Amino acid sequence: MRLTEFLQDVTSQNLLSTSKVFYFFGTAQYPSVFFPSFLQKVREIIDFELRSLDLGREQELAIKSQLETSFLGKKTFYWLHDLSKLKGKQKTAWINYLKKYTGPNVVSFFTDKPINCSQAIAVEMSNVANKELFFALINFFNKALPKSFIKVFSKLFQNHKNLSLDQLCMLMNYALLVGKGHKEFEEKWLNKIVAPEKSLFTLSQHFFEKDTKKFFELWQNISPDYSEQFWIIFWSEQLWRACNVVKLLENKNISEANAIRFRLPFSFMNRSWRKFSQCELKNAHNFIYSVDYSLKNGGSPFSLELFYSKFLSGKFKN
Repeated sequence: MRLTEFLQDVTSQNLLSTSKVFYFFGTAQYPSVFFPSFLQKVREIIDFELRSLDLGREQELAIKSQLETSFLGKKTFYWLHDLSKLKGKQKTAWINYLKKYTGPNVVSFFTDKPINCSQAIAVEMSNVANKELFFALINFFNKALPKSFIKVFSKLFQNHKNLSLDQLCMLMNYALLVGKGHKEFEEKWLNKIVAPEKSLFTLSQHFFEKDTKKFFELWQNISPDYSEQFWIIFWSEQLWRACNVVKLLENKNISEANAIRFRLPFSFMNRSWRKFSQCELKNAHNFIYSVDYSLKNGGSPFSLELFYSKFLSGKFKN
């Protein structure tokens, strides 16, 4: 089932109450803007409790004990986050457990690939979000979009074919916040939420080719248009995809590598990937998360420049 269909059917067919297991899958990065909003809406829809469990941090026996019991006969909705972050045997063990789950509760999660489970409802999340999905989001969250924005978004979807789910969620939230001021929104905010694909694509190309001069020239031009948080999300996704592409191409899994190359520059797939190890890309990814933590705790915005300097000079190789 596509995400659009799920959003349209989830309340009318009472899927959240009648299903044991339903999960989201897709090769795109975990939609960190969509899921908190989705879970907040779930709390409004269901007449039982919602709890969040982290399979990577909490004890396996303690988690299974919660999943397999109910309090006073009442079910609980358990959100298990992103299973694709789990490694090796731990990931395999949890997927096998969830395939056979028959407990009294509702279990839901996100993963990067579909699992073979006939009892589960599988919701496919496409790499590319579109106008149909945008209005499905509006309806699902019961948001009243001002009529003045209809033309704005119709024009937007004609010019931008590769919007992400998180971008759609941000567009929806900003539009509702601005209210009737669609002209101000279109002139001042729209291009800061929806990045110009060509410029970002070129910036990413210079980044992975480690062309310091061209990278910083373009970075100086477009960096003020977006927040530090935008750049954190952007580079996090780029590094996650690049690392997985390197791993898959090293193992000769070309078709799978092509499936997750979305938003990576063509030059990376054609030649640049050979210059990187998984270790270097993982180290860079870990560093960008430390930058995120620093910024959220009052750190200097110049942490991003330090990240670029270290990456372009090869400091993440060790």
